[in-house]
Amino acid sequence: MSQPKSRKVQYLAGLCVSFAFTFTGAVISWPSPALPKFIYGEAGIEITDEQSSWVVSLAALGALPGCYIGKELSERVGRRLTVLSASLPGFLGAVIILVTRSPLLMCFARVLMGIGNGITAVVTMIYLTEIADKEIRGSLGMFVQVMNNLGSLAIYSVGPFVSYTKLNLIVVSFSLCFAVICLWIPESPYYHLANGRLADAKKQFMIIKGTKDETWANEQIDVMRIHVQENMENKTTLMELAKMKYRKTIYIVSGLKVLQYMTGSLAIQSYVEMIFRRNTGISGPLVSILYGFVQLGAGITATFLCRFFGRRILLFISTFGVAISLTLVGVYFFLLSSFEGNSEIMKSLWLLPIIGVLSFNILYAVGLGNIPYILQAELFPINVKSLASSIATMMACIFNFIVTKLYQSVKDAFGLYTVFWLFASVAYIGVFFTYFFVPETKGKTLEEVQDNIRSDEVERLNKR
Repeated sequence: MSQPKSRKVQYLAGLCVSFAFTFTGAVISWPSPALPKFIYGEAGIEITDEQSSWVVSLAALGALPGCYIGKELSERVGRRLTVLSASLPGFLGAVIILVTRSPLLMCFARVLMGIGNGITAVVTMIYLTEIADKEIRGSLGMFVQVMNNLGSLAIYSVGPFVSYTKLNLIVVSFSLCFAVICLWIPESPYYHLANGRLADAKKQFMIIKGTKDETWANEQIDVMRIHVQENMENKTTLMELAKMKYRKTIYIVSGLKVLQYMTGSLAIQSYVEMIFRRNTGISGPLVSILYGFVQLGAGITATFLCRFFGRRILLFISTFGVAISLTLVGVYFFLLSSFEGNSEIMKSLWLLPIIGVLSFNILYAVGLGNIPYILQAELFPINVKSLASSIATMMACIFNFIVTKLYQSVKDAFGLYTVFWLFASVAYIGVFFTYFFVPETKGKTLEEVQDNIRSDEVERLNKR
């Protein structure tokens, strides 16, 4: 049997689609350099801490309608056009942030940017898993984390040293760039098959796989078509998703979303400069730049690790490492509050929070940052994939909003160390969850992954 001649289109399309996440990373990291500009009057905006917390958190809340829009569009107009559509609300929100000085309009703009991010989050991983060969599906999925980190790095490294206006122009440019470079990408063959367009599916399949071997393409399309037809016999509805045969997958994906977002990644990313500027003697801008570079490097490394190690082992190592790192940061801030008058003790421990935060950064990128997205797109069959991904991403948005909104309140009421220890406690629970419940999907086709889940569920029901 012939094999694909080239994976060039898969890699290039994956890179272009993932570039949408540079905007996501920029939106998430924007508060880190922006908040000091508010506080020290550099932005020329009068805004309270409470208003600032809303501006930070509403991007996550705005992603909720974005998830629903992304689900509807990906099923109605296809994955390709849905990716392109995400740039519109993001661009409008970024432009409003650029020109307004009103906290209320800033909140509205962050909601719009969140809508764009929600659409992106739903459709991107579906697209990547549907176009990628099983051997590179994990690595291609990791592009999302790399691009997210690249957007964050740009904000962290440039944001503290430029004007508020230039900072916002960077965010606007990302929304335009990803729309332009995604104009050429091919449609997913699975989308065409789900809508009965066999010829279109074959054409896009041959482009994506880089082959002219029609015999091999017909064989592969037939396998995909049969599997898609079996799945599409069941309607894409909430009632369908609630059926017993999807129960195990729902539990796994829900647990992964809690683990991915309730460990505080977005809160740390949004407040990293303020954490160090206000609570230690360490330069906030310097740490945020270092954070961005380490984050990018870790994301790139993770794309290679995913080629050699399974999803499950990477997720386990990542979760355990995140738990330890967050505990260390919490210990430092606990000692800082306990020995506030003894500067000598704290001076000797000045490296502890940097080591903890950077270790968190690295270990989060290795697994927790992206593998839940990959598994979410792999475990659900095509008839419920868009709906399931939309609901899972909505869960993530709610968790993000809770974490970023309550960060300031919990810190003020109970101390910064409590925040980090709460994040760490979620990670410790996640270690056991990963070990006992998360399946391995590396080296399996999407059809094989879903058949394994289905057989496991049937076996479990038969034992009752």
